[in-house]
Amino acid sequence: MEHVIENIDKLDFSNPLSLKTIRNRTRVDGKMVNKKLMLATLHTFERYSKVEPLEVGSGKNILNVWSRV
Repeated sequence: MEHVIENIDKLDFSNPLSLKTIRNRTRVDGKMVNKKLMLATLHTFERYSKVEPLEVGSGKNILNVWSRV
């Protein structure tokens, strides 16, 4: 989990990022991090907060969007 936190801290959060984008950019040993582990990590640390969901396309899809506080 420490490697995941280090990689998340390196990301550019100038704009809020979706969970999918965070997972794609945060890889440990070339492998994508488990979705549940990533969500648990983001929820545990107060540095990151969930942003109001953004509607995409026709409004049927909702993204899980995060930003750095």
